[in-house]
Amino acid sequence: MSGVRWRVSLLFALITLSIFFSLLANSDRFMEFSGNVTYTQTGTGSLNNSIINLTNRLEADNHEARLNAAAELGEIGRPAANNLVDKIASNNSSSEEINSYMLLALLETGDDRAENILSENFEKIGASNNATNESKAEEWKQGISEETLQAIEAKDTATRKYIADSIAMDSARAGDRGETNAFERALKSETQNSSIYVPFALSDFGPEEPGSETEKLLKALKSNKGSTRVAAMMALGEMREEAAVDPIIGILTKDYPPVQASAAIALGKIGDERAVEVLRKEMKDGDNEYVKGSSAIALARIGDENSVPYIIDRLRDQRIKVRSSAALALGEIGNETAVEPLIEILKTGKSTEGQKSTSLNANPDVRKSAILALGEIGSTNSSEILIGIITDKEEELEVRTAAASALGNIKDPKAVETLKQTFADKTMDANIRNAAFLALSKTRDQETVGMLVGKLGDEEFGAIAREALIDQGELAVGPLIENLKTEDKKIRAETALILIEIGDQRAVTPLIEAYK
Repeated sequence: MSGVRWRVSLLFALITLSIFFSLLANSDRFMEFSGNVTYTQTGTGSLNNSIINLTNRLEADNHEARLNAAAELGEIGRPAANNLVDKIASNNSSSEEINSYMLLALLETGDDRAENILSENFEKIGASNNATNESKAEEWKQGISEETLQAIEAKDTATRKYIADSIAMDSARAGDRGETNAFERALKSETQNSSIYVPFALSDFGPEEPGSETEKLLKALKSNKGSTRVAAMMALGEMREEAAVDPIIGILTKDYPPVQASAAIALGKIGDERAVEVLRKEMKDGDNEYVKGSSAIALARIGDENSVPYIIDRLRDQRIKVRSSAALALGEIGNETAVEPLIEILKTGKSTEGQKSTSLNANPDVRKSAILALGEIGSTNSSEILIGIITDKEEELEVRTAAASALGNIKDPKAVETLKQTFADKTMDANIRNAAFLALSKTRDQETVGMLVGKLGDEEFGAIAREALIDQGELAVGPLIENLKTEDKKIRAETALILIEIGDQRAVTPLIEAYK
């Protein structure tokens, strides 16, 4: 029996040795040293695959994943640097943002080519940033805060939903649903562009119909079907087609409410002053709240300051949607004559001693819209009432949050100090604190920049701080350069990335020194 056990043990040992030598013969595992960093790879092919995979991870959606990939490429050193240099030189990244992560990864490798490459890319980044700013200045959205823009777009969304529901009811009464369901979805879609409306607008035409797409859309405005007219107007509005202004004005004055509401939206998108008079009339005399509200916002999009007195009158409209839309429109136009009427809304709608006001101005949507409008106008006369609203626990949370956002647009030391106190008050609701921090990030002074730099890496506010510092631009460069001295590698990477995205040449040498 012992002889059998001995033979089994010998056989097992031989098999084990055979496997071991087979693995050894087929393996080209090696150790590579880069500076003081040691890492193990399974052959040149595997190393190249690792570099490619990590470089691809620089294009991930997740910021943390990108930072980690840059750090890992840094550990690989020269081989990773070679790949990054080629990729940066070929301008083969999918965006300027991804290129910034590649430059960070190159810095992490400590490669001696990084300084020249950074300097060359900073020239391109600076030129690109200037071009972007000039382009934004031409857009009607420029200068409007994100909160106000979202509030205005919410009005559009509500109006489009009303139009969609009205068309659905008309189709149901006619017993013809056809493509109505799809058209409803297009109207309610968050993403709006002409292409989603063109198929519905041209559905009555055969392939033999003469004319360009625009010519056919103009013909579709004369359709007997309300849904076709709506689709054509929405498409032409998104295209900003000036040839459509006169026929759409005709529809606004004569059609039924859902189609009129669509006409008001389209005229606002096109932005032609020929529509001003009729929009004023519909805003004043119209029977439908969606038509009146959309007419107010359309006038604001056209930018007609002479309409301000007419829009101020709508702050006393008996319908909440109209008051709210009028307030937002006044904010977008930004004329200071609206300040006192907007403040009056906030005063007359205020709760006192726990008793809710019976005024329509007590409605949270009206109050929030008035607050955002005051923020857009930016008058220091608004500071006191907005500061009071932030601290008033009888106000709705969304109203107090809006007040914190609005204060960020007002150049008043009292406003800035209140925002700092609000952010520092950890007993305050998190939404209000977030809004205060965002508002502070808009103020362009060194103290604010220092606060933002201090929040880099913070789990709750780090992302906001990063974006705000990029927006601060050259004002943030000095404090960020100083922050490169941190011992925290992650914070240093965050700081370096922001400096890369700003693209200021003053940062090149400090960046190289920080990563030696």
